[in-house]
Amino acid sequence: MRLPDPLRSRALLLGSSAYTDPDLPDLPAVRNNIASLAQVLQGPWGTALAPDHCVQEPDQADLAVIGARVVTAAAQAEDLLLVYYAGHGLVGPDGELYLSLPGTSSDPSLIAWTGLPFSLLRRTLATARAANRVLILDCCFSGMAIDTMATATSVVAGQLEAAGTCTLASSPANRPSIAPSEARYTAYTGELLNLLQHGSTEAAEFLSLLAIHEHLARVLPSQGHPRPEQRNTRTVGKLALVRNRVYAGSLDPEALLKEGARLERIGETADAARWYQMAADAGLSDAMLRLSRLFRRNGTLSQAGLWERRAADAGNLTAMNDAGVRSWHTGDLAQAELWFRKAADAGMAEAQENIRTLLRQQGRD
Repeated sequence: MRLPDPLRSRALLLGSSAYTDPDLPDLPAVRNNIASLAQVLQGPWGTALAPDHCVQEPDQADLAVIGARVVTAAAQAEDLLLVYYAGHGLVGPDGELYLSLPGTSSDPSLIAWTGLPFSLLRRTLATARAANRVLILDCCFSGMAIDTMATATSVVAGQLEAAGTCTLASSPANRPSIAPSEARYTAYTGELLNLLQHGSTEAAEFLSLLAIHEHLARVLPSQGHPRPEQRNTRTVGKLALVRNRVYAGSLDPEALLKEGARLERIGETADAARWYQMAADAGLSDAMLRLSRLFRRNGTLSQAGLWERRAADAGNLTAMNDAGVRSWHTGDLAQAELWFRKAADAGMAEAQENIRTLLRQQGRD
């Protein structure tokens, strides 16, 4: 069980909250879905994706733009490719599933001309090079364009299969999803976010895709919502999206840091990074600094810089001084002075000496 590699993973979050067709009610919660899910995926508890690796496209009406986003993410992702969609799901007269866009028409003869054909998304996911492909659909599949659902149910269910892909769907093919009009989130994504943000006492250290689905399949029906479905191939269901906050919260951060240091001393750097990150996620700035230095030695400079800044922002004086030295070496003297002053004002002798030297070089004794 592991989290995806943030440098080799990509996420694309799609959704439509407002519609021009009066027969397709607006879903204002969709925008909140996307924004909050992005925070989880970009956060240190989750996949720690950089913002440009977690693209948000709420209410994107241009099919060509969506296509370009999907194709780009599929071409870049090597470990995890995650695509999320929230909105109305419609079934055309031919039984094909379409994901609605702001300008999608509910008229059966126009659905195929105005919606996003699921087959396009499915084909791109199936051929993507990412080792793990995840599709999350928070939409109904009941469809408003056909009268007989028996055929559509089996057809849509079959469409959700995609080789090497884990598909999480908010409702069966013959049931509508629920989006309470006054709620901040839709029912499915709201419970998903609650789990990702707060954890579960019934799960282990990581919240795998399988564990996530089992939780949602247990909780949502008890609240009167449809039972979500999952299509899972290979072992992608064992991949995690976040650490379980309940599990990590029960561990002493200092103990996590100590175990990470032990593992680093014996050369188990990958495991050391995992323990450091759990301690860092618990707010321990020393662990953030150790994680930064470990990443820097491994040549993962973007992650090193990220954790160094987090350690400095958390008040770690050594991290502040290190950030100042790094800014100094790259020629960003204003930033170097800022970091040195923060550490110096807090009483760090090395930072005080560094800022004196910096000012002396600038003729500002």
